[in-house]
Amino acid sequence: MTATLLAGFGKVDVTPPLAIPYLSFYPRQTPFEGVHDPLFARALALELDEVAAAIVSIDSLGISRAVLGPGRDFIAETRQRIQARTGIPATNVLIAASHAHSTPQTTDIAPLVEHFLAATTWLDRLMDQIAAAVETAWAKRRPAEVRAATGLAPGIAWCRRIITKDGRIVRLQQRPPDDQVVKEPRDDRVPVLLVSDAETPPGHSAHWCGAVMGFTCHPTTVQVQPHVSADYPGVACQIVERELDATVCLFLQGACGNVGPVRATTDFQDVTLYGRALAGEALRQLSLLEARDVPPMRPALRVVSETVDLERRPLPEREPLERQVQELEAKIASAATDQERREAIAAYRRVAEPLNLVRLGSGPVRMELQALRIGDALIVACEGELFVEYGNRVKDASPAAVTFLAAYANGYEGYIPTPETWDEGGYEPSLGPWTRVSQSAGETLADRMVAVAKRVMSDV
Repeated sequence: MTATLLAGFGKVDVTPPLAIPYLSFYPRQTPFEGVHDPLFARALALELDEVAAAIVSIDSLGISRAVLGPGRDFIAETRQRIQARTGIPATNVLIAASHAHSTPQTTDIAPLVEHFLAATTWLDRLMDQIAAAVETAWAKRRPAEVRAATGLAPGIAWCRRIITKDGRIVRLQQRPPDDQVVKEPRDDRVPVLLVSDAETPPGHSAHWCGAVMGFTCHPTTVQVQPHVSADYPGVACQIVERELDATVCLFLQGACGNVGPVRATTDFQDVTLYGRALAGEALRQLSLLEARDVPPMRPALRVVSETVDLERRPLPEREPLERQVQELEAKIASAATDQERREAIAAYRRVAEPLNLVRLGSGPVRMELQALRIGDALIVACEGELFVEYGNRVKDASPAAVTFLAAYANGYEGYIPTPETWDEGGYEPSLGPWTRVSQSAGETLADRMVAVAKRVMSDV
């Protein structure tokens, strides 16, 4: 071990075979037809004194712990492979997803391995690829300095649940005048972390660096369409890597549960435009850290984790839903016209999604919280699709100079809406596997995240 901070980066292509499905509407899983741009697992490995840690960012919708089926835990098994290859304690590994929607269906919103048996082999390979990214980063670690800053990138994202005085939920395109808007929260902050040479080793004349950046916006510029894409985070990371001459740039998705791109679901041109805009601000902040000779943060590396049990939402009875699903499946199969089939599918979805929610189980929703301190910068991670109000609360209460929020990390447990969301209605609190927790659970979770953030930043 060493008293000097060591850091290394790794990057592995994790683009899936086309047979692996994406999250479609009906049926929930449909195989891809092509690849628009590749997907990657990017890793940062760190070591200081007696502490070793790793951060992995994956171009992924999110990875449920139970994606491999009953009795398996994807996150735990991947962490164990990383520990076996590097010695980094499994508890000190953070595995975060970008939440890009044109990626494989790896959440338990739909049971992947039940419908595609070959997915088990692919998922096993994915675990190895993630471990390989960390193993590469660990092998390449070298003395490093860390600097951090926070920028702003307005105009990319907007709240997709703008609330008006008359109680309507509208999107940006239908937004009324300011005096009619009650609420439209978002987070335009772009936290960045620059990791660079602490010294130039003999035989190494070139400057070396890598980066981490964060943002808060659903990567739904392209979704429910048959081409693999990392969406705007993929474009942003590739631009930063190229223009900064960085080994790797990781992306951490924020609390974007109710935040999406300004033009909603559009096309690959917008993917490029949003990626450029975000990369531009990240590059500005990363470059100014060097141009202004900002001093490095004092070396510090610490990881704190805890498990919180959140109250589950009330569930409907299972048997009536199962009967209705069977009846509607028969109607879909026997539909004589396209109109009849569309109507049957719509009715089917209204009962199939609540049934999928029930099938996830009862009892508390168990979720891991993790906080990782790097110098005076902080990453706070959780498994849920946090609403942006909670992300803002955690960041505003953080004692760190720069705070990243990594949602969709170390698992996937659906939306974490604010209490008033349930009264407002709309998609997120509706009965489906995308929201498992109760109306008050988000308040408990946010309080615990703030507590974990303060604990990892304390010098005790």
